[in-house]
Amino acid sequence: MTRKFIRVPLLCLLGAAMISLSSCEKDEDYTGPSTGGTTNTSKVTPPTFEKYLTTTDLDGFSVRARFNNGGDAPDNMRCTLHWKAYSSKPAKTPTARSLTESESMRVYASTKQSTTFDKSHAGYNGGTYVYYYMECSNSKYTTTTDITYTIVRRR
Repeated sequence: MTRKFIRVPLLCLLGAAMISLSSCEKDEDYTGPSTGGTTNTSKVTPPTFEKYLTTTDLDGFSVRARFNNGGDAPDNMRCTLHWKAYSSKPAKTPTARSLTESESMRVYASTKQSTTFDKSHAGYNGGTYVYYYMECSNSKYTTTTDITYTIVRRR
């Protein structure tokens, strides 16, 4: 019974301390969520694909691609990798609709003029054909690359 009498005041004291430590004042430094870079969108052009590098290892692949920002701020750039793995080479190049896997690529590096994106995936057997393409967007336009492929290395 004495534990209950000790626990209740202790909890009340702890609650009062937490309330007194919290501030009701407005946080002057907070400017709200980031809305991306500020750019005059009338001067923005479509992002242009510059070059890419694909590497493979014994169980996966990695794609790195650079796009010109089209005059937009680097913070406004986004890129998505679309792909599908095949156990053998298809008779003809798959269509974009058949590449059913997709994920956002991470920004690897950026400058005022261009942004480099990166994406890696593991869990594939050696000899697997991975067909892929990328969609890159700035604040106004989207650019799609051609479909290409890489082959996961065999042991």
